[in-house]
Amino acid sequence: MALSFFTKKTLDTSSVLLVDIGSASVGVARAQLSSHASPVIIDTTRNDIPFQESLSSSRFIIAMNRALENALKDIKAKHKAAVAPAHIFCALSSPWFVLKSRRITLAKEEGVLVTEKLIENLLDEDTERLKKELSSTLPSGDIMVIERKVIKIRLNGYEIKEFYGKKTTELEIESVVSLSSRRAIETIKRLLSHFSVGSQIHFTAFPLAAFSAIRDIFPKEQNFLFLDITGEATDVSLIVRDTVKETMLFPRGKNFFIREISNKKKTSHEEAVSLFSLFLRDELGAGEKQMIENIIKHSRDEWRERFEKALDIPLVYFTPVRKVFFTADADSKKLFGELVASSRARMLDKNGCEVCYLDYATLSNFVTFASGAMRDPFLMLEALFAKKMLLP
Repeated sequence: MALSFFTKKTLDTSSVLLVDIGSASVGVARAQLSSHASPVIIDTTRNDIPFQESLSSSRFIIAMNRALENALKDIKAKHKAAVAPAHIFCALSSPWFVLKSRRITLAKEEGVLVTEKLIENLLDEDTERLKKELSSTLPSGDIMVIERKVIKIRLNGYEIKEFYGKKTTELEIESVVSLSSRRAIETIKRLLSHFSVGSQIHFTAFPLAAFSAIRDIFPKEQNFLFLDITGEATDVSLIVRDTVKETMLFPRGKNFFIREISNKKKTSHEEAVSLFSLFLRDELGAGEKQMIENIIKHSRDEWRERFEKALDIPLVYFTPVRKVFFTADADSKKLFGELVASSRARMLDKNGCEVCYLDYATLSNFVTFASGAMRDPFLMLEALFAKKMLLP
């Protein structure tokens, strides 16, 4: 095929291909991993997914695949003689995944022996229950599990690291499950397989990759929120005692503000994007700046209200959060940082919370770049996750 790039039978075990699929763009990078050094990102590229006036799953998948194909072609042009990477890590942001925290319990008065088969059977049964729970919002035939991780296992109420071969009357499993559209995953796999023949493809939900990196970079932070603010949505992950406890989503992202400008000014999407970008960079004249400010005031308020509503869950496991990490396009970091800081969600500490934007400066001590490679914080987080998975 024309796209085919890495066709050699040998695989480079120190090299990975990183793929970041969001709702507004697709990023791809080649990186080198070593157990003795920080990941080195050799090259990066990012291609926009064309703005969708109205979201249609079929059109959106087609647009995403075109952006992915173009990004892969960009990387191909830079590395024509390279050996195929042994692994490809593909991280999905909203709306390409559903992430659920699960709690499984089993009680037997006579006791039960904990075996690998027992754990797998309980996880499989719970996964089927989850698919049924989601069937009202997602087509049952299109739901596909992309990853499933056991977070903690407790025997008789106590967290145990070495649990196989032990007998217990009460077993509790905490896990996280990521699901996606089978159709979307199969089309992504097809492109990646043609691009790099023989590479092992791994999928993850971006919030899990980011959580893994945040936990290692900020080891003292045990309770925090992580927000991934994409073009079309905002994912909110609640981490309590070093564990992902809840994940929430609301369908408001950067494009929500652009649509508001386009609708109120009755102008094209392209002009609305330009105006919003100039507004965010504070490059508009006083009159135009005030006009855009007035237009997006409602959008600001609605985004904040949706954020507060997403956090309106029982304070059962935790004390109010004082630290919030977030990712977003660089030009909108000030806007969303201020919205989070001004929130009055009861989950946030009433004395105020510290908001930390995960940008290149924050991550630069942990990932390095080859000369000329574009600094991309999303791919930096995924490089750290890939290293942890492959070189624990």
